[in-house]
Amino acid sequence: MAATVVVALFAGSATLLTAHDFWLVPDAFAVTPGGRIELSGQTSSLFPSSLSAVAPDRIISAQVVTANSAVTVRDVSVQGQSLRLAHAATTAGQHLIGVQLAPRTVRESPASFRRYLDLEGAPEARQRYERAGLLPPVGGDSIVRRYAKYAKTVVEVGDGPRAFQRPLDHPLEFVLLSDPSALRIGDTLRVRLVLLGKPAVSASLHAGSVPSGPGARTDTAAARRAAARDVRLETDASGVATVVVTQSGLWNIRTLQIVPADKGSGADWDVHWATLVFSVKRR
Repeated sequence: MAATVVVALFAGSATLLTAHDFWLVPDAFAVTPGGRIELSGQTSSLFPSSLSAVAPDRIISAQVVTANSAVTVRDVSVQGQSLRLAHAATTAGQHLIGVQLAPRTVRESPASFRRYLDLEGAPEARQRYERAGLLPPVGGDSIVRRYAKYAKTVVEVGDGPRAFQRPLDHPLEFVLLSDPSALRIGDTLRVRLVLLGKPAVSASLHAGSVPSGPGARTDTAAARRAAARDVRLETDASGVATVVVTQSGLWNIRTLQIVPADKGSGADWDVHWATLVFSVKRR
């Protein structure tokens, strides 16, 4: 009963009550063995800027995964409006970094939940659930919406074994099917979107990029212009989507899924947010 919705990008109006994506943005996408992988956890509706820092105690898991290992990231802090993570890169090869945040709950009226679905770009999901008789009546009792976020990125440490196809087992996750380190303008990246262990079929997602540079994380004007060029994609019957690389820079893929929560779980609806960040070099 999975319904997929596209993340809607709003320009920061508090009255819209929109939620924010959570991205992992490395300081460098390539480091030497023996160096340090350092990343920012960015929270906003405009990639890759950040409006606020996630508190470290919200992290359920923070992992670095290589072709042959998986270790927990211990160096976590807050710097300004960003969550900061660091890890010593002792072995060569491709490294996947993933963070899973603890869910939070919101109690709201059925009318408010309907507005949430529309504002987050999910009118089709609302209509589908209404036809199925799953949405509570507008004048009925309040409902509990539970939301959680998952972020993933890729960093190269020298040359070594590939790890891009390894899943991190997040409840909602982009699993790479092609190696992002080899991407150049004109290439394509294939990803499979997995929801609760199963391919998410006919799922909507957004993909886009901003130019690389030290000011990318703070230039909201550039982020807004870039967001206007984002493309909407849809997964196929195997949960696979293909991203066409149109320019170099810092890329992100993102989506959210709203599904009925399991009975007795303490919530009526679950909202899962997922992002993937990668870099594309100039040819």
